Amino acid sequence: MPNSPDINRPEQYERLLALSAMTTWTAARQQEHAADADAYAAALAALQSGLRSQHVEGDGRWSAARRARKVEKHLRKAVKAARTQERAMEALRTTYADHVHHVAALPGQRQAKEARKAGTRQLVADAAAKSLHKTAAASVAPAPEPADTTTSPAAPAPVRGINDLWKRGA
Repeated sequence: MPNSPDINRPEQYERLLALSAMTTWTAARQQEHAADADAYAAALAALQSGLRSQHVEGDGRWSAARRARKVEKHLRKAVKAARTQERAMEALRTTYADHVHHVAALPGQRQAKEARKAGTRQLVADAAAKSLHKTAAASVAPAPEPADTTTSPAAPAPVRGINDLWKRGA
């Protein structure tokens, strides 16, 4: 078959990257698999009726059916495989459509995430500036009052730890 096209070349499948081409292609494959499954089911029905009607002298009640099942199971597998492939093509189409929409939405999602992060950074920077402002205001010592020489207050006891601060209500 020198004139048959090579269907395994990459350029044959690059066109499937377009969603419309993928949809058309998977729909055609689904129809093929459905037709195959229908053909296998029809063959199974014909084979079943023929094999189950073959009675041999001395057969028991279910002998023909048991013999027929050994042959029929292969056609049943073919029907099942064709139906599975039909569902797989539908899953491929829907998954690829989801993928295309997801990829298209990524830039917007990334911009929104960056905006949220920038807003969070600004909130943190504002909170840090406010905290530093409060700390700076609290660390400035008040102006000393003129000392009253008549009465000298008792010097406060030195703070030795957290328990001392707790007892003083600090």
